[in-house]
Amino acid sequence: MRSRVGSMNAEPTAAPPRLAQRPLPRRVRALLEGILKFASDEVERGMRATLDEFEQQLFKLAEQARNSATQASCFEALREIKRGRSDLTPRFLIALEAVLASVRDATPEPDPNEHRASFGELALVADIELEENIVLNEISSRAEIRHSLPLFLLGQRFGVIAGKPAFESERLPIGPQLLCRCLRKAVHSLDLNVEYRLLFFRQFDRQVMHLIGSLYEAVNSYLAREKVLPHLSAVPNRPRAGSAATQAPKSPSSAAPVNDPAQRAKTGSANTFNPETVPHVPHASWGSPTAAPAGMPAGMAPAGMPATGGFEIPHVPPGVASPFAGMNTAPSPGQSMSAASGSVGVATPNAAKPFTAWPGTTHPEPLEMDGGGNDAQMFDVLRQLLAGRRALLGKLSGNTATPPANAYTATRDDVQAVLSLMQGREPPRMQLDGKPVMRSIGHVKQDMLAQLRQVTPPGQSPMLSPEHNDIVELLSLLFENISREFSPTSPAAQLLAKLQVPMLRVALSDNGFFTRRQHPARLMLNAVAETGATWLRDGEDIDQGLLDKLNLVVDKVTHEFNDDPAIFESTVGDLEQQMQTQARKAEVAERRHVEAARGKEKLALARQGAEAAVAARLAGHNVPKFVSALLNQAWTDVLALSLLRGGEESPVYQRQIEIVDQLIRISTGQVSLAGAELAGLREDVEHALVKVGYHENDANALVARLLAGPDEVSADDASTRTELALKLKSRTRLGATGESHHTEPKPVLSAEEQAQYDRIRHLPFGTWFEFREDQGVVVRRRMSWFSTVTNNALFVNHRGQRAGEYDMAHLARLLLSGKATIVMAEQGTMIDRAWQSIMGALKSFSGKPAAEGASS
Repeated sequence: MRSRVGSMNAEPTAAPPRLAQRPLPRRVRALLEGILKFASDEVERGMRATLDEFEQQLFKLAEQARNSATQASCFEALREIKRGRSDLTPRFLIALEAVLASVRDATPEPDPNEHRASFGELALVADIELEENIVLNEISSRAEIRHSLPLFLLGQRFGVIAGKPAFESERLPIGPQLLCRCLRKAVHSLDLNVEYRLLFFRQFDRQVMHLIGSLYEAVNSYLAREKVLPHLSAVPNRPRAGSAATQAPKSPSSAAPVNDPAQRAKTGSANTFNPETVPHVPHASWGSPTAAPAGMPAGMAPAGMPATGGFEIPHVPPGVASPFAGMNTAPSPGQSMSAASGSVGVATPNAAKPFTAWPGTTHPEPLEMDGGGNDAQMFDVLRQLLAGRRALLGKLSGNTATPPANAYTATRDDVQAVLSLMQGREPPRMQLDGKPVMRSIGHVKQDMLAQLRQVTPPGQSPMLSPEHNDIVELLSLLFENISREFSPTSPAAQLLAKLQVPMLRVALSDNGFFTRRQHPARLMLNAVAETGATWLRDGEDIDQGLLDKLNLVVDKVTHEFNDDPAIFESTVGDLEQQMQTQARKAEVAERRHVEAARGKEKLALARQGAEAAVAARLAGHNVPKFVSALLNQAWTDVLALSLLRGGEESPVYQRQIEIVDQLIRISTGQVSLAGAELAGLREDVEHALVKVGYHENDANALVARLLAGPDEVSADDASTRTELALKLKSRTRLGATGESHHTEPKPVLSAEEQAQYDRIRHLPFGTWFEFREDQGVVVRRRMSWFSTVTNNALFVNHRGQRAGEYDMAHLARLLLSGKATIVMAEQGTMIDRAWQSIMGALKSFSGKPAAEGASS
């Protein structure tokens, strides 16, 4: 039965347009008909499988039913599916053809009687239940994430067909969102309640949407064959290193506290609600560079870096840029070792801003580690540092390393030949005291010397030249520093272990690896390290597709590198494109969750307004418990839905408030209705209850009991009333989820907790946090959105998937206790910061203050 509330102002719907009836150019019509043919084949196959599986599911539910009513409901739904299954696919295809036929039409204005889903706002109010919108949004979101690149290409090609700009995914005629809309139209021809419709949607997701990628690939190939952008391919934008960061987005720092009367006036009070006044702060540009929050509280920047001492820093020749310029010497007190060793987004004194970008999508501001000076001279400076460190350690230990008398210095060619043989081998798993450890460059050196014995003259022991020894030692320091970010058993650690031999070969043949930030091999090593540190972290849900791609890129280097640096340039480009694809997928998923969170906030405010309106009218009236329960539960949902659609001034809401007054007067005996007036009231109430998810039979029973006259009360009225009351109590409320809970009073915060709470409210959306779990595992989460109304903060993981919600007061306590930290943006890449830490350690042997040494 259709809802009267939803159709009071509806006009008769016109017949859906057909391709043959539209005044389209002949080529456009032919292309659209070809696309429809591809889609029809896929839909018919998928719908047939969906219906078969859904029937089996209903039959199993009937067998497992705990009572006869549930079993009868399942069999009734099964009969309805069998009756209408032959009409379902044609209705779907008619809706899909209508979308294709309208591809050149102007974008329709939103229907005032229909609230449509969009990126900016979750469609909480449509002609169907809220639950349908949530489930269909989840289905389309997952499909968009899985097939983002084919959908991007289709959007470009449909733009050509329509003579318009490229289509976004939500407007793509065969995109996941519009396919879900066609499905909803088709399923509404069946007389199923909302629970069974949701089951059907999920079955459609498994049978069709999980396999829809083949349709997108086929349509892209078809359009390319038909000369619609035949050479189109997705090429990522690659920002230039050192380019200016985009303008920082506005932060929600100006939002007034919830208990501020001015804020209550904007967001609604107990008796006033306007869905358009729900606070909405522009999201920190999705995937943008770091956003600078307004009013960042003092104290977020770490303390200044202390000076350290050591041996004499060697003189830098005139005209050569100092390799220590712009470097800090040691981590500040309280800064973690991971921060000192180059963890992405940890604070440095020059960049005390929250890190908000998706990892791998921006180029951080460079550290001044080189100035275009002579690579050989800069490398000599590094060697002098190592020599001084080695000499001081020798004095302290009393051991001075001297080469054996029978030592044989291996030539560069011999070393490269041995490393070439080792390069393609899988790195062995290493253990220390029974625990796994990451293979070090020292292990590689031992294996290399063992191999060199085969080309060493008899009676002599192979050794490396002093220069080669220094190169091995520098590379060992670099990998040791990077490895602090990874568990030895993590996928990222295994990838870095594979790169040790190729990087050693590069460093032995080109000293510029240590002195040039833009060296191709160094860029490639940094890309793998940063990708592993952000996308393949321990304790995270690892994307197997990304891991396979990284393994493919690393294996290409280990198998094909032969002294040609061009291979590193191509692999860096591949990795950048992959990171941008990952970030795009994460953005799409995150947007959906933010939209859902904003929708829940609107629903919460609407429910508060509805509850207040009902409570105000019940005050002073002694109504029966059954009437009170219905008004406070079912009818509150009805009012909340109408508030979301049109606000307090809408005719539908005013009529429903009038019904509350009527029911109170009837239940207290003040008035008595009969005839057409009673029938009209009964119909309005029934339609409204169906609208918020009640089955038609349940709605009829509730209304019959609600409006029953004295002569209609039967002997078993008490049992019937109890049964209906239990149904009301057990009924899932509008928009309720498994995480729904009663609103608790706002906790009292200490002065320190309040300071952290205020700090959170000044952060831009998109700020990354690190949380330390019970087992010591540190996970990184992105604060995508928070509400100043509900005081909840939404967090997603690195893939844009919902990781949970935190009460902001609880989050403030976690920050204060150190169990959570805000990730800060840093200068330079991970490799740059690793060198910064290494130089700090080397200069710690200096006898002069760091500032004096750096300026020498």
